[in-house]
Amino acid sequence: MTVHRRAIVIGLDAADQHLLRTWADQGELPGFAQLFKKSAWGLTKSPPGQYAGSIWPSFFTGASPARHGRYFHTQFVPQTYGYREFLPTDLKHPPFWKSVSDAGKRVIIIDVPKAPIDSSLNGIQILDWGTHDPESKSVRISPADIEKVVRTNYNRGDLVLCDRFARDPGGLKKTLLERVELKTEMIEHFLTRHHSDLFVAVFADSHCAGHQFWHLHDPDHPRHDARSHAMLGDALKDVYISLDQGIARILPHIDDDPDTTLIVFSSHGIGPHYDGTFMLNDIVTRLQGGTARPRGIKTSLRRLWRALPGNIRRKVRAPVIRATATDKLKFRTEHAFFAVKTNDNCGGIRLNVVEREAHGRVRRGEEYDTLCARIREDLLDIINLDTGKPIVRDVLKTRDLFTGPQIDELPDLNVVWNREQPIRRIFSPKIGALNMAFPGHRTGDHRSLGLICACGRQIPPGPLAAPISIMDIAPTCAAILGVTELDSDGSVIPEIYPGQA
Repeated sequence: MTVHRRAIVIGLDAADQHLLRTWADQGELPGFAQLFKKSAWGLTKSPPGQYAGSIWPSFFTGASPARHGRYFHTQFVPQTYGYREFLPTDLKHPPFWKSVSDAGKRVIIIDVPKAPIDSSLNGIQILDWGTHDPESKSVRISPADIEKVVRTNYNRGDLVLCDRFARDPGGLKKTLLERVELKTEMIEHFLTRHHSDLFVAVFADSHCAGHQFWHLHDPDHPRHDARSHAMLGDALKDVYISLDQGIARILPHIDDDPDTTLIVFSSHGIGPHYDGTFMLNDIVTRLQGGTARPRGIKTSLRRLWRALPGNIRRKVRAPVIRATATDKLKFRTEHAFFAVKTNDNCGGIRLNVVEREAHGRVRRGEEYDTLCARIREDLLDIINLDTGKPIVRDVLKTRDLFTGPQIDELPDLNVVWNREQPIRRIFSPKIGALNMAFPGHRTGDHRSLGLICACGRQIPPGPLAAPISIMDIAPTCAAILGVTELDSDGSVIPEIYPGQA
């Protein structure tokens, strides 16, 4: 007799594993406390060096960035030295649920970040309903007859772009709490009223809250606002509590089915926004003999820009942006290496490689390796003058981390910052002194470790022996559903799927 199996996966985008475990232990998150007691649980590891931009595609493809090709929402173009938007359709590896669907299983996919939509899928897809940094300005839904259900019963109102709420934390908190409630209702609806063999849904609200509320949560943060904390409380914890309540509501729908495996995971974590990516262009310029503009000049220019009337700023904005972009493009074409846009958690450096870049200057092989080693040494020499410690923990060479046909799309070097304290005043013999402040308004940023909990009839509860790769979840879910032909860089997690009928 064939045993029907079902896999349900609930993701929490950038929900910090330390906060989840601490607040569960303190009784603040009873849903997670219950989940820990009945689950095999442990930590997840992200693709090193490039995790924040590549983590969701690595989860749903089961493949490394060198195979699916994504590391950031805008990526470097070696032919032009400019940048292009990276779209879900640009991914070079399909989601694992495509193989599950092709095997005759029915799937429901709700709000998995960065995922492509596929009208040939056997099931339902609802994407960008409530994701962080959505790929589309409108909800992507397939098949079309589901759209009316979503828009009628789960109308999310205006698109929530968290950065627009930087000056209105109270408004963002209210919006996120309402969105968690509505997402929970949506998940309950599709869990109970639509058949699925594979069900994957993600809450993004912990991601927004982590970026915008860290200074309210952390009294040691330089931007901690005691007055706002007194008014709003720990807004970050409040969002986690609402997510916990959502998990607690979802669990009973699963407990009644002995052939269902539930996986709840956080993609990666969050912590204070202490990094040096905003300095990397200036650092790289000085390492190659250039002179970065002094901080005082940059500050004066910003003040002058803000003082200009709005109508004048609108007229000159485009020419200023073009002129700045032209200067940066010229630098990239004329130098051996340069910084590239990446997530703030790790800086990215690309070498100007012969026959890869249009104006390549560095030859592959010994010359490439020697330059990588020199850059690494120079970066490790830079000291945070406020702590006396290096600002860089390590510099990772991408070719030592991954293999795959898309590896030339990725930065050559990944700068892992020492994020114990803010990075503002730095010095090394090669670059001299730099004094800059992080110009952004996000006070929280990504951490690499996530959390996974799995429960089911044949899964013994307790801690996993070691952290698992985020790429392991896809082949594990496929194996649970009897789909063994999956092209993946991950491995089946034995504690979650021991291979028994």
